[in-house]
Amino acid sequence: MILTPTHPCLGAKCVVISVDYRLAPEDPYPAAVEDAIDALRWVIKHGQTELGIDVTQIAVGGSSRYGTTTVRSNTPFMQWYQNSPCFCSGGNLATILALKAAQRQPPIPLVFQLLVVPVTDNTASIETYGSWAENKWTPWLSPDRMLWFRHNYLPNKEDWTKWDASPFFAPDELVSNIPKAWIGVAELDILRDEGIQYGEKLKKVGVEVEIEIYKGAPHPIMAMDGKPPSVGILDITALTDKTNFLIRFRHDGLSEYRVSLFFPTKI
Repeated sequence: MILTPTHPCLGAKCVVISVDYRLAPEDPYPAAVEDAIDALRWVIKHGQTELGIDVTQIAVGGSSRYGTTTVRSNTPFMQWYQNSPCFCSGGNLATILALKAAQRQPPIPLVFQLLVVPVTDNTASIETYGSWAENKWTPWLSPDRMLWFRHNYLPNKEDWTKWDASPFFAPDELVSNIPKAWIGVAELDILRDEGIQYGEKLKKVGVEVEIEIYKGAPHPIMAMDGKPPSVGILDITALTDKTNFLIRFRHDGLSEYRVSLFFPTKI
């Protein structure tokens, strides 16, 4: 199965960059994080000269399948994208990337986070999160499958609580410096509660955040684009419109172009 975020990127007038980061189990944590950071640094350094974009207007986002970065462009709409085989960890990497950008000296000033069904706590289990127990039989992401991914990407259990693997464990003083966020979670997803919990952590330290729960939707909502919203499936067009609204609100109504960093995980 080939899954790409072409539709939401087109709808948001996106500049899309595909990142061929290293994959587990051959290259486990923190290889993917390092490659995501390198990709952002490349955009900062070369984006204006090679892509014609304003690198002071960057946002990050992604779902459990895709990761994205947003910038304003002074050039016609451009796309760089690569079909990503199977599944991705873009929501997790994008969340971590926002934290890494805030940690750098000097910080990389991101303007927005768009996080759809993100993995934020790699210690999660049926015993610790109600959504794991409630949704263990719903498609596509079962507890056993999630643990299989985790053990391949994070083979050393001592890494599970490191914040660049599990953003929920990031220190409050760092989290308080990240940009405002929109977090979308699926009601029937085992990751639902950790996404909500991360959003509440942002609120606690003063980060502006909106949390939306898609009723009746399982984890792979980004792969169900086009289904009627009435059945609880993510309406990508509506999400794109919301993203544009939030970004334009921040930047006085100016059009935005997104640089999308795809993070295809093949375990």
